[in-house]
Amino acid sequence: MTTAEDKPRIAIVVGMKSEARIIGGADGMVVVGGGSAARVEAGLARLHEAAPLRGILSFGVAGGLAPGLRPGDLVAPEAVLSGSASYACHPGWTRHLARSAAKAGQGPLLGVDEPIDAPQRKRRLHRETGAVAVDMESHGAARFAQGKGLPFTVFRAISDPQQRAIPPAALAGFKPDGSTDAFAVLAALARSPMQTAALIRTALDAREALAALLGGRRRLGRLFGFDQLV
Repeated sequence: MTTAEDKPRIAIVVGMKSEARIIGGADGMVVVGGGSAARVEAGLARLHEAAPLRGILSFGVAGGLAPGLRPGDLVAPEAVLSGSASYACHPGWTRHLARSAAKAGQGPLLGVDEPIDAPQRKRRLHRETGAVAVDMESHGAARFAQGKGLPFTVFRAISDPQQRAIPPAALAGFKPDGSTDAFAVLAALARSPMQTAALIRTALDAREALAALLGGRRRLGRLFGFDQLV
């Protein structure tokens, strides 16, 4: 066990400020990527330069690629895929996360640089890569961790499942700093009010995912098991 004088300094990578708020008083540093792997790597580099990091966790919501995953299902993937690269997650840390998640460890997670918003694209990516979920930050965190030789893993909750399309209005409200632009969402709805039902469904799915993340956060403890297992 760690002492107050020897707390490991872990970085927690999220995509949105709503995810960062769930982290709360974690003994680590939060990097809000806002959907940019490059922004994630730059943020991690600043933290590591200020004081060496000892581990990195990617935490937040993800899109579902595998059939059967529902909003709020938690995943702790064994690896992160990006292009032709594959980054292994720390086995012991990942197993600890998996024991706390109802649907964990089914396969790899895919890191991408643009939103995967259509069901047909989700089905194709699952078929081609075997990935069960997708996000836009984990591959940046994994790449940085591998470069520095740091333990790394992922704990994500499914927000939009494979069969669900993300309406353009939802994407319009996603700002680079990880916050939501309500005016941009309303403007998109004004231009295309037919999106309203899909936007409400997307918001409900996201709420399920964030609630699952909060529950998992409480079960995993202050350092997400890093202090005991890595």
